[in-house]
Amino acid sequence: MNYINNITEAIGHTPLLKLNRVGKDVGANVFVKLEHLNPSGSYKDRMALSMIEAAERGDTWNHKQLKPGGTVIEASAGNTAPAVSMVCAAKGYDAHIYLYRYQMEDPKNARLQITQAFGPTVKISSEPSVYMTEEQITELSKTSPDLLHVLSAKMDCQVEEDTIENSVWLDQIYNPYNAAGQVSLGEEIYEQLDGQVDAIGCSASSGASLFGMIKGLANHDVRPGVIFGVEPAGSEKYFDFEGDMAKYGEFTVSDDKTKIAEAIGLTKWVTEAPIVKTLLDAGYPDRIYCVSDEEARAMANRLCQEEGIFCGMSSGANVAVALRIAKELGPGKNVVTTIVDRRDRYLSETPYEKYVV
Repeated sequence: MNYINNITEAIGHTPLLKLNRVGKDVGANVFVKLEHLNPSGSYKDRMALSMIEAAERGDTWNHKQLKPGGTVIEASAGNTAPAVSMVCAAKGYDAHIYLYRYQMEDPKNARLQITQAFGPTVKISSEPSVYMTEEQITELSKTSPDLLHVLSAKMDCQVEEDTIENSVWLDQIYNPYNAAGQVSLGEEIYEQLDGQVDAIGCSASSGASLFGMIKGLANHDVRPGVIFGVEPAGSEKYFDFEGDMAKYGEFTVSDDKTKIAEAIGLTKWVTEAPIVKTLLDAGYPDRIYCVSDEEARAMANRLCQEEGIFCGMSSGANVAVALRIAKELGPGKNVVTTIVDRRDRYLSETPYEKYVV
C-alpha cells in the first residue's frame, strides 16, 4: 500500500516541467516548478507548514508555543490565507485570518471564497483610524496608502495573539521559517536537474521563494550564473526601474513607516529584518526585471492554452523573464522559474476578460 495520512504530506515534491511549446526555439531550456499543484494551490503551502511546525516547537519570535487545539493567526490578501487555513484544517487548529480591507471589499473575491472553504474565521482588517491618529494616517497616505491597511491588519493580529490563550501569530513577512520552508524548493530543483542550473529566479515578493531556491542549491555547492528577480512594472517596494532592468532602491519598511508602526504599538514590525532586505544585503538577486500587467497576462494565457498550465499572471511574469534570459544564454543551458499558483484565485478580477485571448 502507498498512501499518506495527512494532506500536509502532499506539500512539496512538485514536478519540474520543461516548456516545449512556449519555450520552443528561445535558446536555453526553460523549466517551471509546478508549485500550483500544492494542496491549497500555491507555493505558500511550503512556508505555511514550516511556520506552523515551528510554532508547535515554540520556535517563535516571542517563544510562544502552539499546543493542540490552539489558534493560528495571520493577515493576508493573497495565497497565504488559504495555505495557512488548509494546514490548520489538516492539523486541527483554529485559523483566524485577517484580510486587508483595501483588497477584500468584494464578497465574491475568489481568494476569499477559496480561503473560506477551509473553514477559518475570516475577518476584514480594522479601519486605520482604530489604531492611528489622523496625522499618522495623513503622513503614511502620502507614500503608501495600502500600507495603512497592512499595518491595521498586523495590529489586529497582535491584539488577538495577546488576547487569545494558546494562540500564535505567524507574521509571514518577518518569520524566518517562511524562507526556511522554501529551501526544499531549491533542494528539489537540484535533484530534478542533477544540479545543472544555469539561471534561476522568480517574483521578488517577500523574497522567500527566491531565498529558498538559492539556499537549496547552495546546500549542494551550486551557484547559478544568473539569479533573477521579477517585479511588476509599477512596484515601488524595493526597486527603481529603468527600462526592463532595475536598480536597487531603498528598502521601504523604515523611517516614517517604522516610526508609525512603533507609535501604534506594532513592536514586531521593527524587531527583525525582512527576507528581501537580507537578500539585497547579500547581493541577490543579480538582476531584477520589471514586467507589465499586459505582458504577464498574455504569457499566463499562453501557458494555459499552449502548455495546459492553469496559472495566473504572477506565473506569467516569471516565465516571461525566464524566456528573455533563455534567449540570452543560448542552447544547452537550463533556466528555472516557478508556477506560483492556480488561476482560480484570479477569476473574480475585473475585468477577468483580460485573461482570455
